[in-house]
Order: sequence, then structure tokens, then C-alpha cells
Amino acid sequence: MGARTSQEIANTDLTLNQQISWHFSGNCYPPVPQFMVEPAIEAINACNEGDYDLEIALPDGVEFRGSSTVSASKIVDSLRLDAWLVGEE
Repeated sequence: MGARTSQEIANTDLTLNQQISWHFSGNCYPPVPQFMVEPAIEAINACNEGDYDLEIALPDGVEFRGSSTVSASKIVDSLRLDAWLVGEE
């Protein structure tokens, strides 16, 4: 488990949604809830477009440090999503 597994998952023919779902359920401990897949994809897309500070809305009832939004870069860092960033290896 870890960064190498993330890179392997990112290089599969699965959809991005499936890759992130697999990463969260099998490569993270404790597993990340599946309701975080969509915010994670939004964060990946924002970072790949250079918008690291874009505030991503969290699912209803989810807060990060008292806020219902979090920056795209913080989501990528917190959920170990570097393997899905363009130019990252």
C-alpha cells in the first residue's frame, strides 16, 4: 500500500472515478469514505488546471477544521492523490 500502489492504480484502464474509489477503499488506512470520491476528482482536476486554491465543497455534514469547503491542494495532499496530478510520478 502507498505511493507506488497509487501510481499503479492511476495507470490502469479504469475510469478516474473507479481509480479513486479503489485507492480510497484498498490503499488508504483507514479507508476513505466513498462519498469523498467526487470532491477528490474535483480537486485533482483543479490542481491539474493550476487552480490549487479553489475551494471545493465537501459533502453535506462533512467539515474540515470547521469549514464545509477545503482547498483543492489540501484535498490532494490529505488524501494522497499525487499520482493523479499531471507531471507527477
